Amino acid sequence: MKRQPALPQATAPASRILYDDQIFRMQPYGGISRYFCELAGRVGAMPGLAARVLAPLHVNAYLAPSAAHYWGIRLPWRFRGEGMVCRLVNRLLMPTLTRFWAPQLLHVTYYPERLMATPRQRVVVTVYDMIHERLPATFAADDPTSARKRAIVQRADRVICISQHTAEDLIRLFAVDPSKVVVIPLGFSREFGLAGGTQAGEEVTQRPYLLYVGARPGHKNFGRLLAAYGASPALQARFDLLAFGGGALTTAERAAAAAAGVPAGQLRWVGGDDQALAEAYRQARLFVYPSSYEGFGIPPLEAMSCGCPVVCSNTSSIPEVVGGAGQYFDPDDTAALRAALEAVALDDGRHAELRASGLQRCQDFSWQRCAEATANVYRSLLETARPSDGQG
Repeated sequence: MKRQPALPQATAPASRILYDDQIFRMQPYGGISRYFCELAGRVGAMPGLAARVLAPLHVNAYLAPSAAHYWGIRLPWRFRGEGMVCRLVNRLLMPTLTRFWAPQLLHVTYYPERLMATPRQRVVVTVYDMIHERLPATFAADDPTSARKRAIVQRADRVICISQHTAEDLIRLFAVDPSKVVVIPLGFSREFGLAGGTQAGEEVTQRPYLLYVGARPGHKNFGRLLAAYGASPALQARFDLLAFGGGALTTAERAAAAAAGVPAGQLRWVGGDDQALAEAYRQARLFVYPSSYEGFGIPPLEAMSCGCPVVCSNTSSIPEVVGGAGQYFDPDDTAALRAALEAVALDDGRHAELRASGLQRCQDFSWQRCAEATANVYRSLLETARPSDGQG
């Protein structure tokens, strides 16, 4: 008797995970948009899951047009008010496109003004920090971020915090059930430190320098860094102070530097892409992270991966990231910051020690590990019905 071929086994359709447009219309570059690009690409490659970034109109540089996990168009030019244009266009398109793709789970990329989710859809939100609640005076009185954060945390089925410190703040300040909160540290791109330099990066080779990276608002403590550097003739004799990214130095910042005793021409600024940033880390004598509050902190990982010693404040989540691979200081103490900078910049032995420990420490973090832990959160939610579904 002729043997019948086996019938093919039915394959369950992949669960659809959607990441919304919010952060991609706000950030050309930045840690949050990088995080979601890494998640979408890696989660979408896992069995049983289909991930999609839906950003009809956006400004983000990380969303590659060829990426299978992404749908949308990047604005071809930059202009004032671009974020508002993206917001208005996407506000019209997102509801229809979301219904068309019909995700089972929505992972919002920031704290939405209005949530495009049905009662049956699972919702996940990532809380990056509690700075609006911890340092409210640094924001406008009518800033809606905290209220929107509280609303989405209440609606979400699961809240991911990027550090234990952030989770503890969230639970205490918003009275969140700890069982609803999961701590998943961020990762960083292992290829980052291998990137070749660009012209923007080559511009920083004028003189040896200490490196600061990113935006410079009040809690980032850039003013205290100026004061510490301005008080150290030994540092000024050998090194400039270089600010990378975060926008060109303002007239007020240059005036503050002069008032702090920073010699004319020794505070420099340069911008550029990730390749230029990697080159800046590699050439720097050290990377300084003076922030008084961080929800996580990817720049120290980037610096360590490039063999750049890290000098950082000893507060909030920063020790969770840097571990024993940093030279710490009290961010409220200018003399302590100066001493930490001098201890690394002027001592070849300490410099070499931190360089080696940093290269080792950054191996503890990866985007793949972050994505796998996040996918486990998705699966655990998708395996059970929401209480509002009326199912068991």
